[in-house]
Amino acid sequence: MKQEVEDITRDNSTYVNLERKYESLIKDVRKCEGELADYNLALDKHRSDTKPEDIDALYMHIRNQNEKQKQHLDGLFGEKRDMENEISSYEQQIQEINFANEAKLNDLDPEQRNDYEKYKADN
Repeated sequence: MKQEVEDITRDNSTYVNLERKYESLIKDVRKCEGELADYNLALDKHRSDTKPEDIDALYMHIRNQNEKQKQHLDGLFGEKRDMENEISSYEQQIQEINFANEAKLNDLDPEQRNDYEKYKADN
């Protein structure tokens, strides 16, 4: 039994080490696949006699579009932040009003408080 437990423990540690190595190698493979795709694209452009100026123009066009989208999204996030701050302010005001109302209710005598609770239930 002890031998089997030791074998299982050793197998588990080997498995963990191999799993880490696998993850590392998968990352390397994906990186290399990305580079290969870039090289293949460049080679295709070279074979089709695409002018470097055309590639630069396309690059600048895409870059400008990305910049416009970035500015638009930054504006949206700013608006969202402002709205969240405004909502938070309103929630704080509501909470303060509720505390003030509760304080006023606590100042009522028991009979008036009971009447209030009755009217509230009826409402």
